[in-house]
Amino acid sequence: MAFSENLVDAIHEKILLSDFIGRKVSLVKKGNDFLGLCPFHNEKTPSFSVSDEKGFFHCFGCSAHGDVISFVMQKESIDFKEALKLLASEAGINLLDYAGYKNKISKESIDAHNLVEFSKDYFVNNLNASSGISVRDYLSQRKVSEKAYKYFELGYAENISNNLIMFLKNNNFSMDAIIASGLARNSIKNHKPYDFFRNRLIFPIHDNNGTVIAFGGRGLEGSEPKYLNSPDTILFKKKKMLFNFHRAKKYVQKHKLPLIVVEGYFDVISLYHIGLYGAVAPLGTALSEDQLILMWRIADEPIICMDGDKAGYRSAIRTLNIAMNILKPGKSLRFVFLPDGEDPDSLVLNSNKEHLINIINNPISMFDFFWKSETENIDMKTPERRAGFKLLMEKKISLIKDLNVRAEYKNSLYTYFNKNIRNSSMFNNKSQNKTNFNVINIELDKLNADRVNKKMYVNFREKYLIESILNNPDLLEKIDEEFSMLVFSNNELGLIRTALIDLYKKNGTLSNADIIRLKEDINYSKIFMSIFKLNDWTKTKFTPDYVKKHDDLNYVEKCWVEAANLQKTWYRKKRN
Repeated sequence: MAFSENLVDAIHEKILLSDFIGRKVSLVKKGNDFLGLCPFHNEKTPSFSVSDEKGFFHCFGCSAHGDVISFVMQKESIDFKEALKLLASEAGINLLDYAGYKNKISKESIDAHNLVEFSKDYFVNNLNASSGISVRDYLSQRKVSEKAYKYFELGYAENISNNLIMFLKNNNFSMDAIIASGLARNSIKNHKPYDFFRNRLIFPIHDNNGTVIAFGGRGLEGSEPKYLNSPDTILFKKKKMLFNFHRAKKYVQKHKLPLIVVEGYFDVISLYHIGLYGAVAPLGTALSEDQLILMWRIADEPIICMDGDKAGYRSAIRTLNIAMNILKPGKSLRFVFLPDGEDPDSLVLNSNKEHLINIINNPISMFDFFWKSETENIDMKTPERRAGFKLLMEKKISLIKDLNVRAEYKNSLYTYFNKNIRNSSMFNNKSQNKTNFNVINIELDKLNADRVNKKMYVNFREKYLIESILNNPDLLEKIDEEFSMLVFSNNELGLIRTALIDLYKKNGTLSNADIIRLKEDINYSKIFMSIFKLNDWTKTKFTPDYVKKHDDLNYVEKCWVEAANLQKTWYRKKRN
């Protein structure tokens, strides 16, 4: 069986070299690399070096050298294919996803790289041409220097439906290749192709080696949506990439600058203006496991700096929950929280540089954030509540896979519990909920006190949370992680939720066709009939507007998140 080159890339992305080799060899960190006794020859003085940055090991004694695949081949005395199988199993990779496509993927990748590179030059030229004067003025108003927009290779997509298409076709790219690259789409109305990015400031997105692979676009003159990213393509998987990572890693490793995660493109550029060159941003979604692992390759404790609003706080919580599961010894996160309503860009824009730098220089540890987020607005005056809280925390900590980190978290839990709860003034109402932390007050679930009515409201809300996605499939891309963590009292709705998440993970998106097939699936059709039978409640005047099919996805997302918060509040009340 032949294996795609992409399988090798996937293995390198999934497996941290020092982590894997560290299970076989005792390693000590030295600078950016690790040092230990060579496993391939007898030695008393360590000469075996492992570099996560460069992706290889090297022994200065016996000259053994290679990547993680080479290491397994030499250590286990197996061939290349067997090493790939072993490492794929280690990384949880399905070999069938990569078998038999080597030639096809290789040719498509080369064509796609060329096409995206041509497009980047086209956008950059537009920005610097006479047609880009208004966009350059816009950048000046936002205090983005000429040096900065050239450094980040910013561009401009004109407000014309097929300018980029014509440019690329004139350079001998096929229409099929242009659409496959995510730079054009076929109109649903007349099936004619149109440019995906129009009337937008363009931010090139690069892979970890600095090759441009996709684009982000900021709408100009009120264009909606405000931000738009390339769809996933053969080159681009947004949950695996970080904006500006290829530049940031150089400063983080060579100049010992902190790796800072912010929410948006302009936030990264603002930090660049004040000398914090190690800033990166996720691409329109919450941080994924792949992105966290990527960051840990160059920084042991990246700083998470989300916007100072409810959405930013929720994003930090999601990142915390995702990171908990994959923590390793020496690898963690730190968190900072900005003033209400502020983001890095607004603080720099309003000349609050020193305040922002001071905040970033004083992060809190991941465990401290975990503790504070779990103890906010919690009443623990009775032994039963304290016992329940402690049990809940132990369950969450049990999700940490690494046994050493899990044990340390439990030790910290008991220390904090004894110090801050059992033997402190937290039992006093006057002192409870005091914190130096930027607390976000989540709306309380104001339902009818009557138990029957409460259950009715919960049932309707759970249906609304599902139905809004059925009617607006693109919504799932924005709220997939929060949706997957919600607790449903209705088990059948829980099954529908799981099916939707599985479809999304499998296809990388969710379409109307997927919804139709799901409703017709024999495993779920009875559930749809029983819960949504004859009651087409999306057409009734009692149904919230966001549940229906809606053109404004940002509005739907905002309302959905509010409903999800009510669901979580209900669950906390029910649990307590």
